[in-house]
Amino acid sequence: MNNFSIGQLQAFRWTAELGSVQKAADRLHITQPSLSLRLKQLEGEVEAPLFEKHGRGLRLTRHGYAFLSRAKIVLDAYEDLASTSRMPEIAGSLRMGVAEGFAVASMANLIAQLGRDFPLLRPEWTVATSAGLEQQLADGALDLAILVDPIGLRDVRLSAIGKQTNCWATAAQSFPDIAPTPEGLAQLTVITSPPPTAMYRATLGWFAEAKITPENVCLCSSLNVALQLVASGLGAGIFPSKVVDAYPSKGALRKLEPDPPLREGLVFVADHTTSDQGRTQALISAIEKTASQMDYFG
Repeated sequence: MNNFSIGQLQAFRWTAELGSVQKAADRLHITQPSLSLRLKQLEGEVEAPLFEKHGRGLRLTRHGYAFLSRAKIVLDAYEDLASTSRMPEIAGSLRMGVAEGFAVASMANLIAQLGRDFPLLRPEWTVATSAGLEQQLADGALDLAILVDPIGLRDVRLSAIGKQTNCWATAAQSFPDIAPTPEGLAQLTVITSPPPTAMYRATLGWFAEAKITPENVCLCSSLNVALQLVASGLGAGIFPSKVVDAYPSKGALRKLEPDPPLREGLVFVADHTTSDQGRTQALISAIEKTASQMDYFG
């Protein structure tokens, strides 16, 4: 069984391409005797000479030519694996969008995590609805965004990172006798964001499954303001569970247990299809660490 190392294959490749043991040693930043030893060990493993003398240098034997083509495949795969698994150094400005629900619950933790992982990164933040952020990505106005239930626009690449638990919420002291069903909640003012946001689609979709259309719908473009309207006793709304948990006035909101249950929101990190995938994967790792620390996805 052949048992050669990446170091031996690298010594072989560069000696073959440069035609000189000394030049190959300089290329790999090792001594000439060390490189010569690697070549000797490799030839012992393959049980065939790979080089022959040619003038003052070396050239490949017939077996060496055949071995080189296969060695390049291995080394190229190794280098690709090493480059994709290495945490890249990300510096400078980066236009980042965050869906408002995710931002309300986790923005401070996300900023801190990015600061630890990429101290030279200078994010430029945009907090808005997922629908608006997705369009900005498609238009090239953002570099990266965290989206919930995206539409799937052309030229936007999506990477799933988890499922977000949603809940119906009302003011803690309001509507104590309301049934958390489509029939019951349709009696209240339903507070949600304008179409085509994920919040709007989740809200109207939940009622539509029961073939009900709520009569009083209050559209509010700000999730924070929508939370305040619900907390004031105006009506009820669907929000990420972590957002309700993070509401500043503890005990002001009450989570309902609806029947039927709400669907979970799908959370994605999105970039443009032309973006650097290595950079995006590194940023996804930081975002996933933030979500894990907060137990955001349960």
